[in-house]
Amino acid sequence: MADTTIQNIGPDGPDYSTSPPPPYPGDYNPPQAAKGTNASDDGKKCGTGAGDGSPGHQGYTGNAGTGGGKGGPAGQIKFTVDIMQGNYVFATIGGKGGGGQIGGPGGKGQIGGAGGDGSSHCGSGKQGPGGQGGQGGPGGQGGDGGDAGEIYITYNTAKSIPPPTISAKVTPGAGGKSNNGGDGGGGGQGNPDGGKGPGGAMPTNPGKGGANGQIYVNGQPQS
Repeated sequence: MADTTIQNIGPDGPDYSTSPPPPYPGDYNPPQAAKGTNASDDGKKCGTGAGDGSPGHQGYTGNAGTGGGKGGPAGQIKFTVDIMQGNYVFATIGGKGGGGQIGGPGGKGQIGGAGGDGSSHCGSGKQGPGGQGGQGGPGGQGGDGGDAGEIYITYNTAKSIPPPTISAKVTPGAGGKSNNGGDGGGGGQGNPDGGKGPGGAMPTNPGKGGANGQIYVNGQPQS
């Protein structure tokens, strides 16, 4: 006699683990820091020297990766018959959590401000240091797995001769994987150039597994 198979499977959560990173956040606006003050002469000699350019600001932080979607729960099974003979297979399986998206890249550091203009008797100022690159965006968190459904099996043991062979299993969905943070942005031009920004943070934990279900045969819980 062929097996009688009854199962409920929850849908997997949306997965972004292979998606491209989020868009670049854009260069710093304005692209260059403030210029230094210009020099001025005092008669036949230098009166006020030219100022150095302002340091560039750190680039924008990258966009965060999208978190994986939660797996769907498996529906419960309620199987009630009078006579139950043969082989029966029951299963409820929670959907898997989706993987998170990689974080977006950090923005480029701002260009250091130009040095102030010199005069007849005063030298020009120095360019300011370039800004550090922006931090990469955080990686997406893995989605939680879906719950396994309950299984209720009810039959008349007095009429079910020989007794049936029952295989029943409840399986919660696994959590999705979290993804890496984005790369740090490049440093801005300046004197000296800014350094590369730090990478984005990766979530510490993956998604959580779903909750387990319970199996009952004629009202009695099974291991």
